[in-house]
Amino acid sequence: MKAVVVNKNSEANIEVIDKELRPLHSGEALVDVEYCGVCHTDLHVANHDFGNTDGRILGHEAIGIVTKIADDVTSLKVGDRVSIAWMFQSCGRCEYCVTGRETFCREVKNAGYTV
Repeated sequence: MKAVVVNKNSEANIEVIDKELRPLHSGEALVDVEYCGVCHTDLHVANHDFGNTDGRILGHEAIGIVTKIADDVTSLKVGDRVSIAWMFQSCGRCEYCVTGRETFCREVKNAGYTV
């Protein structure tokens, strides 16, 4: 697959590469991305504002079609149109979560980073 990855040695800190996909793990689905947003988080990652991020694939908010699912996935099927949101999960209990600021949760899980 083609992927935009961080590379501090390139002119714009990013490059397009061919990336080999690993086999799916339990609970995972493969999505053929049709559209992907680039947001300010991607700019921070490309600029190494979060430490050394060389090799990280950019783009974590997307829409596409499911092309493959792991054996234990029951909530999706091949051919489903899906969206991939930035926030996957937060604790729901901390000060930030109960006041509607889940993005600051210390236990937050985000697409493309911790999920």
